[in-house]
Amino acid sequence: MNELFKLTKTARLTRCQRIVKSAAFRVRGRDKISVYGRHFIIHITDNRSRHPRLGLVVSKKVSKLAVQRNRIKRQIREAFRQSQGQLSNMDFIVVAKLGISEEVNAVLNQDLVRLFEISQKKCQNQNRQKPY
Repeated sequence: MNELFKLTKTARLTRCQRIVKSAAFRVRGRDKISVYGRHFIIHITDNRSRHPRLGLVVSKKVSKLAVQRNRIKRQIREAFRQSQGQLSNMDFIVVAKLGISEEVNAVLNQDLVRLFEISQKKCQNQNRQKPY
């Protein structure tokens, strides 16, 4: 198994697994794939690294309480960690929709895992359709 996917003692995503620069968050129109779910939107773009990367967008519009926003971010990171082995080497920017702060963690996790599976299928279909 790739060393990148092994969990550390704290089970954190490493810096190379996260999108940290604001320029990487700017999703380009033609180059992106979007997947829409009940609670989240996932924008997917190519990256030049050898592994999938995650970016999080959870605004104050979702919840004014930082505790709620942090809980949602933890759920997104955990779902990404669970799905990481099956994902393509792409950038995944997850945007939280309004009104999800009242949802139960299990529902959020289930929705995210399903969206990551759908996004992987879309990535594979797009790669097949690209003329080389």
